[in-house]
Amino acid sequence: MASLLAALLLQAAVPAALATNGDWILGCDNLRSCQALARGSGGVEPRLRLVLRRDGATAAAARLEVSLPASVAAGSRVTLAVDGRPLAQLIAPGGGAGLALPFEGNIAAALVRGRRVTLLAPGRRILAGASLAGLEATLRAVDAAQAREGSATALAPRARGIVVVAALPPAPVLPVIDQPEVTGEAPRRFSARDARRLLGRVAADCAAARTWRLDAAHTLLAVDPGCATTHGLPALYLLPPKGAATTAATDIAPAATPPSWDPARRRLVSAAGPLRQEYAWDGTRFRLVLEQHDATLPDAGGDADVITTWRATVAVH
Repeated sequence: MASLLAALLLQAAVPAALATNGDWILGCDNLRSCQALARGSGGVEPRLRLVLRRDGATAAAARLEVSLPASVAAGSRVTLAVDGRPLAQLIAPGGGAGLALPFEGNIAAALVRGRRVTLLAPGRRILAGASLAGLEATLRAVDAAQAREGSATALAPRARGIVVVAALPPAPVLPVIDQPEVTGEAPRRFSARDARRLLGRVAADCAAARTWRLDAAHTLLAVDPGCATTHGLPALYLLPPKGAATTAATDIAPAATPPSWDPARRRLVSAAGPLRQEYAWDGTRFRLVLEQHDATLPDAGGDADVITTWRATVAVH
């Protein structure tokens, strides 16, 4: 799993899938920024929300985010313990806010060796817990995805016989999508005759098509999704100033077909279950600019655990 995740990231061509190791789930984006989340409590107590993050930059440090229950008052002292042994004393900020700890030294070593981490109130009452099963495998997957295996900055314990890496490759550059400027010109008119030419005899059965101006040369045409599915037609087309319409293309297939158009943000948005994708127009096709997975668990208590697996920036020209 770790080698597959690393290969996809190093190619920097497509988003990598989330990887699960034991009770931990991991996702890394195309800049090698990684986020791992504990998925189970390891006991009968509520789950302690633990998030491990590390950016892809060579000098980036790993940190462990610990969310404290809203019931813990500001200024209260709580203890983070591994297998019952105190690891760190924390002072609660209150209001359900959390704290970030450096994932290094004794803290990292104890967590890797342990089976369960718990949050203790005074009197050693357990407030919440998180399973550490799969954490070491998750750390190895992060190292592989970030090309840190065998380096001095690797998170996982060094395996015997592993080759020590002298230097790390630089992190990938954030992709930039050049987006043509939209004009004040109205979208190209899509008449009933145009509909018959494009959709054939089924045009009369389809709801009215909608159009939006993309740039000086292109109009986006959306056919009613239900009609398109029923008749086996694409739902999104491009209209040039003159001539026939062509099917709108994306560089990476959306999870939900068809995606919907957000005219205010100029994005195609695809949402299928926990996966959300956004695409921006580059004058020829729609390019993926964001892919996120909602990893929130039912017991998350309002916390949003969103793991990003693709990022790009948009420059309007």
